[in-house]
Formats: sequence, C-alpha cells, structure tokens
Amino acid sequence: MKVLITGAASNIGFSTAISLAKLDNYVYLTVHHEYEIEKVLEKVKELKLENNIECFKLDITLESDRKKIRDLDIDCLVNNAAIGIGGSMVEIPIDLMKENFEVNVFSTLRLTQIYLAHLIAEGKSGKVVFMSSIAGIIPISFLGSYCATKASLIMIATNLRKEVRLLNKDIKVKLIEPGIYNTGFNDIMIENKLERKNTYFNDLESITLKQKKLFELIGHDNLESITRKIVEAVLDDSNKLLYRAPLSQVIMTKLYMLLFK
Repeated sequence: MKVLITGAASNIGFSTAISLAKLDNYVYLTVHHEYEIEKVLEKVKELKLENNIECFKLDITLESDRKKIRDLDIDCLVNNAAIGIGGSMVEIPIDLMKENFEVNVFSTLRLTQIYLAHLIAEGKSGKVVFMSSIAGIIPISFLGSYCATKASLIMIATNLRKEVRLLNKDIKVKLIEPGIYNTGFNDIMIENKLERKNTYFNDLESITLKQKKLFELIGHDNLESITRKIVEAVLDDSNKLLYRAPLSQVIMTKLYMLLFK
C-alpha cells in the first residue's frame, strides 16, 4: 500500500511510518518543517528503509502544501498532525482555541476533502484514518480546547463514514483513539498554559505539576500498542471503525462511559 502520514517527524507518526515500511508498504512520511526532513531521513537510512519511505514538508494549514497530495497515488491517508493548547475554559483566549481547531480539525478536514475528491473523481478505493484521542471522550481539566478538537474529529469521522457509504464507493474510514503515551506532547500542552501570566487560578503551577505527575504515572512509554493498532487500521479492509490502545486505558474509558453517560 501507499500510505501518507501527516505530522510524522517523531513519536507515534514516525513509529507508524517505520512499522508500515517494514511491512513493505510505501510511506509518504510528512513533516511540519523543512529542517525536520534531514534528521528523519538519517533515521530512515539507519534502518535501511529509504526505498520504502519518502519524506517531505506538509504543513496541513497551508493550502500550497495541501495541494501536494493531488499528484500522489495514495491508498490511505493517516491524519496524525495535531497541536495541543492548554488553558481553562474560564479564560483561554479564543484566538488560541481557533488555532487549535484550525490545525486539528479544519485543516485536517480540508486535506481529507482533497484526498476524497481525487478518489471519487478517479473511481478509486481508499482509506482515511483519523487520529482522535480518549481526550475526545473523557474531559480533562485545563485541556478542554484539545479535548474539544478530538471530540470533533470523532463526530467528523463517524459522519463521514456514513456519508461515503451513500456514494457506493469503496472508501473506508477509520478512527484511532489513543490513550496517554509519554511522548512529550502532553507535557508541552500541560505546560503552555503557564506562559499566560494573568489567570484566575493562583495555584496554576501546582495544578500543572500534579497533572504532569498523573500523566507520567498512567502514561505508557512504549508506543508499540498504539502503533500496532494504527497499522491494523491502515491494512484492515473491513468496515470496522474504532481502534483503541493501550488496553488498560481502553477499559478505563469504557468504565467512564458506563458511569457518566
């Protein structure tokens, strides 16, 4: 298969790209910045996977970058690119929430629409994978903006799946809901609310420290479980929608949904 993964310079996106390449798929590994390409390609060469991976810049918020996928033969689009902005719903600047939604939701959907338009016009089969999160199901204090973007992706993926069926096209939609993994992404999101000095919460530093410790405690260091689920979704030709990992947090999510919904 030919698979394009956004936001794949490191962590889950990179791990997934490597796993797919090792299975002899061809991967368009895309990164946010030009300067990330050289470092990524060095790692790819070390793994002797340069024949299976092509790396280029794809900032999903830029129309000029999104247009790059029009000329590519892609069997599966993995929407992995995302940012996390922390802050309380009481006072988070709306401009920052707009930025969060622009990257995680609107730009993701714009890229997906370009891909779908190509599939429909050419009469081709394909897959779209959306990276949501258990944060889209379980509200996390001071991370409400990020949680809201991931909840939106759940609705977008679920509705898109129903709609493409009405087109009678062989287009599969997959939804990934990872739990907490200690990649550094969560730390940045938890901490960046401290950059805004004026706040109603006098103990925000203490709250932030407690959140970091909790995330480190329950988070997984090994990315294998979620990488395996994404690879499964990419390669799976069934109509299955939802893929979650790690198991411990999947159970926690199900308990939450039973008790509070």
